[in-house]
Amino acid sequence: MKFHFILILTFLNFSYCQSKHESLVSEIEDLISKEKYEKALVLLQDRLSANRSNAEILSKNKPNQPRLFALSEDRTKIVWTENKTLYFKDLVNDNRNSIELKLRPDSIQLSANGNYVVVQYPLKQYGGCALFGYSTLDSSLEHESIVHIPCKTGMAISNSGDLIFYFFENQLFVEKTGKNSKPEKFLSSDLFPSPYPKLKIQYHISPIGNEYLVWSGVGGAYHLFFLNIESKKVSLLSKDIVLPKFYYNNGNSGYVVGGKIGDLYLKEVNYQQGKSPSINRGIPIVTREAYSWRLTGKDEFITTNQNEPNQPMKWKVTGKKEHFPFFLDRLWGVAGDKIVYESIRGELVLDDLTFSEEDWKVYEYFKKVRKLNDG
Repeated sequence: MKFHFILILTFLNFSYCQSKHESLVSEIEDLISKEKYEKALVLLQDRLSANRSNAEILSKNKPNQPRLFALSEDRTKIVWTENKTLYFKDLVNDNRNSIELKLRPDSIQLSANGNYVVVQYPLKQYGGCALFGYSTLDSSLEHESIVHIPCKTGMAISNSGDLIFYFFENQLFVEKTGKNSKPEKFLSSDLFPSPYPKLKIQYHISPIGNEYLVWSGVGGAYHLFFLNIESKKVSLLSKDIVLPKFYYNNGNSGYVVGGKIGDLYLKEVNYQQGKSPSINRGIPIVTREAYSWRLTGKDEFITTNQNEPNQPMKWKVTGKKEHFPFFLDRLWGVAGDKIVYESIRGELVLDDLTFSEEDWKVYEYFKKVRKLNDG
């Protein structure tokens, strides 16, 4: 009896979903026949922007200011901000935490293992930014630096949470967390030369394992260095980096964008503890593929589409490009084959990339109606 009851419920649910989809199709067909293409497009976009059954809503809030977001190097832990609150989530163990911050932060940087985060707070009265370190697992742990640094300056925190690194007056400083800590000059900026030394240099830092990548440059021209903390050894990895950003892959590699405007390459950086990283020649890419995250499939990446910025696109190194049948506001990152994105409604969503036959059919209707609307 129980089995039959479940079967009936399943059938009713299936019938409901079918009728809902068929109702939309019928309405779209009617609007097309009446040449009301704009109204049809609105309905289709609403359907393609809706949360799917597999989606996990990480936050229903729409903050007053844009979120900040960071990802651990193995892509299993994430942090994000909403106004003056920082949220943490372990995607594997489903651990969660939140930290009430002093102010709305200007920027954040997560340790490689995701257990600590360093935050910059803008100081409107004095200028520059204050620097704080936190544990993502224990909200009571907090470190306040005594220095104020220029906002957006490169910074990092160690996997153990005991060291914070940052650039100040073109020098790299280190500071131990805890009471009575004092900043100490760690390395001279001479070890991180810029492609254009006469211009104001910008420095950026990304942790890889227990070491760091450092960018030095300005605009679309950077040198990329590897910094070994224990030996204080700095080695040049590349002279032709375009973006000061590292796209983590699996905890042992990640990607940077090199080349020059109009001639871009997605370069893989491979690294392991105790050895200097290697960087390959890279994959030729176009501008719209510059913000790409590696998927678990062989040579598969996801990016936002430059022509349709609200629609993600999958591309392969030697294959075709494929638009996914849904719309979002911003793609934040990739965790395995799941993506973290901001919906059109401002929600933060974790979702997979599995789509139903109905999703694809609705998308085909969308393309058809858009073409009709464009004439």
